[in-house]
Amino acid sequence: MNMRIVIGIISFCVATTGSILSNMFLIMMIGEINRKRQEGNLVSYFGFTFPKMSRILSEYSSLYPNGKLRIYALVAFACSMIGLISVVACLGFFG
Repeated sequence: MNMRIVIGIISFCVATTGSILSNMFLIMMIGEINRKRQEGNLVSYFGFTFPKMSRILSEYSSLYPNGKLRIYALVAFACSMIGLISVVACLGFFG
């Protein structure tokens, strides 16, 4: 097999794992936020848009200033983006 294909497959696996982990950490943050909220004012687990994710990250950091889930989610998201860029590079879109 070509080395470019092997690196592309590994990069795809890193990107997929990073995406799954970042979503898992985001769901864990929603659980922590809902634990502090009233019953009628809970954050939904469904529908991830950019404004909702940024609101969750900011609310989690204000409720839990020493919480590590935010950092873990951002690192997992960064790994996912690096993996996706590597996949695109392996496919030859950059030249």
